[in-house]
Amino acid sequence: MTTHQLTSPRNQEFDCDPTFSPDGWTIAFGRGFFGGDQGDLFVVSVSGGDPRRLTTGNSGGSPAWTQDGKEIVFSSPMGGVRSLWRVPASGGTPRPLVGVGEFATNPSISHKGNQLVYEHTSHTNYVWRLDLKDVKHAFGSPTGVLSARGFNLRPSFSPDGKKIVFESDRLGYSDIWYCESDGSNCVQLTSLHGISGTARWSPDGHYISFESRSQDYYEIYVMEIPGGRPHLVPTFPGMDKGAPNWSRDGKSLYFSSADQSGTFQIWRVPFKGGSPVQVTRNGGVYAIESDDGRFLYYVKHDQPGVWKMPLDDGEETPVLDQPWGWCNWQLAPTGIYFLNESFKPNGRIGFFDFATRETTPIFTLEKPLTVFGGLAVSPDGRSLLYAQNELDDSYIVLVKNFR
Repeated sequence: MTTHQLTSPRNQEFDCDPTFSPDGWTIAFGRGFFGGDQGDLFVVSVSGGDPRRLTTGNSGGSPAWTQDGKEIVFSSPMGGVRSLWRVPASGGTPRPLVGVGEFATNPSISHKGNQLVYEHTSHTNYVWRLDLKDVKHAFGSPTGVLSARGFNLRPSFSPDGKKIVFESDRLGYSDIWYCESDGSNCVQLTSLHGISGTARWSPDGHYISFESRSQDYYEIYVMEIPGGRPHLVPTFPGMDKGAPNWSRDGKSLYFSSADQSGTFQIWRVPFKGGSPVQVTRNGGVYAIESDDGRFLYYVKHDQPGVWKMPLDDGEETPVLDQPWGWCNWQLAPTGIYFLNESFKPNGRIGFFDFATRETTPIFTLEKPLTVFGGLAVSPDGRSLLYAQNELDDSYIVLVKNFR
């Protein structure tokens, strides 16, 4: 048996879901930042060479060849809600697969008999609000705030605590929404036909920043609230950028991007335009400035924990060995709130006290914690927002007489 490498993705991208054509001479696969479900569709000869791209805009994954090898069926959110599409293997315009419903993934086509099977999946998570008696104790039971179908993730309070901004794919694409603090009057803010998230309010409440990927790379955007339109914050062309957050003075944005070695680092850029400046040297993916403006607290891409470094330059020091999940923590004046995913069975909210260096459990989740669901603290410190899974459903659908 001999092996040789067929593809060479760029830093921070993944090639996955390889599938042989019926004649065995070509391989279809997905390439993207998070793999096939959030990437594009490519084909490459088994003899090697440059892969040929079949889809753009983060719109292809889970490929399956038709029996004659002329087309590839794949799962895509191009029409909004994820469904099945088909595209010529030689290249061309993708078109939806007629007769297949929404939330269709992972197609497979029989070698004989003209049959297609696929997985129908649905997911719903809610955002809950937990009121606090003090920094270390909950007050009563949590109440539901956001309950629309699909994903509702990474909420953030406005500076006055009256509104919440969050990301949701309730209409198909993942976009930025906002609502009142009780979850009422939800309004869609973006429609970029891609994946948008990590929305954060500026300190004066006039802008939000967020990341979005509608083509090849995640970019950083800022939009004025209310009524503004998203505009790009120039940083590094041809590279993924993400997880933006504001400086305390509201003049700059922290964000993550890979350095020359491929390691995610934290950078800082004026939100109205300017050259990015590298902040971390040993890795970093999401950062929050301390209230007193002396320190930058941050987490890393490939390991759990929170670190800090002086804002006027200096060595980093570890603060906490939790959480695992770059968005599952929030800085408070006297400590850090975080989501402990490893606490069985569903996860737990904890508080790390800077003064005592002790961790206090605050609330044990009743249902599974949503991965990358985020954690938010209200400006007055009296409430927490977190995401919890409510429904995960999946079953197999058979399509006969497939052509």
